[in-house]
This record gives sequence, structure tokens and C-alpha cells, in this order.
Amino acid sequence: MDFNITAEEEAVAFRVAAALRAGRSPTDDDLAEELGEEVRPLLQSLLDKGWLVVNEERELSLSVIARAAVSSRRDVEGP
Repeated sequence: MDFNITAEEEAVAFRVAAALRAGRSPTDDDLAEELGEEVRPLLQSLLDKGWLVVNEERELSLSVIARAAVSSRRDVEGP
């Protein structure tokens, strides 16, 4: 897992975490509709870096390590 992520990637990771906490499993299309098409390269980068995983229904979730990293950042709230 690559822990070097940009501020924009971090914001997207926190957005996914917030959706999951709210009981939603967003897809890339859901996030693109909500945040704009420019989110797609950020999602791909987070997938490549091991922060996100995608299931057969294209639903995104945080990897186990990403969940730990996000939960340890109590000082940061996702958008």
C-alpha cells in the first residue's frame, strides 16, 4: 500500500469512508455524479495505491489498511 496520497485523494477516501459509515456502498458512477467526472482519476489512483477495493457490483470500499488509517485520523473529517 502506498501511503503517499495527495490532499485530493485523501478527500475522496474520506468521502468514501463517510458514505460507508452512512450505510451506503458507493460506485464510481455514484461519486462521479456527486463530485464530477474529475473524481474518476483520483479513484483509479486510490485503487492502484491499495486504498480502495471494488467488488463485483462495482461498489467501492476502503481496504483494511485504509480503514485503519482513516479511523486513526480523528482530527480530519471527510467532505
